[in-house]
Amino acid sequence: MMSRRVALWTILGMSIGLLSFNAWAVADSPMDMIRVTVEQTRTVLEDPAYQGSDHRQQRLGKVKEIVLPRFDAQEIAKRTLGPYWKDRTEEQRKEFTQLFTALVEKAYSSSLDRYSRDVQFFFDQERVEDNFAEVDTRVFDPALNKTFSVNYHLRQVNGQWLIYDVVVENVSLVNNYRNQFNRILSKSSYEDLVQKLQTKLQQLDTASPSES
Repeated sequence: MMSRRVALWTILGMSIGLLSFNAWAVADSPMDMIRVTVEQTRTVLEDPAYQGSDHRQQRLGKVKEIVLPRFDAQEIAKRTLGPYWKDRTEEQRKEFTQLFTALVEKAYSSSLDRYSRDVQFFFDQERVEDNFAEVDTRVFDPALNKTFSVNYHLRQVNGQWLIYDVVVENVSLVNNYRNQFNRILSKSSYEDLVQKLQTKLQQLDTASPSES
């Protein structure tokens, strides 16, 4: 049985990975977007053509291709750096956003390997205020016999709803990383943080299962 912390981050990884977007699908509201895109990505993950270790990279590549456009990557990166963002140059902001996006992608890609078609999703409610919204959902994991709350925070950018945070059981993706980064930056330099991110990415690359 997984510890509570591992379980939470597994569900968070699945929640991130289960978000995709079909360019031909029209979502009238944040709730519609979340509901439709979760179902579309489940279809990909359950497609026999993408099953097995031999197709892992193809499966992850497909998910990455359809997931990343649904997240406001720069806004997430900005929020994780907090007050330190304003001191960064445009070049540094671009570099950090790319590093952070790659870190999240690699850190949670293994969660998709644990995806089960028995997992159930419930779409509860949405709250919209001007250009910001929250969508409340729940995920039931039969392996743990537990239901987890998953809350998506979105904002409108150029007419599209984009996600800038995912909160599972009151554990925020943004706040979790911001706390880690702030601890580093309070004792060290921004350059040291970048080095640590690069090192972590290399470790994740080494640890990632390779295609058979």
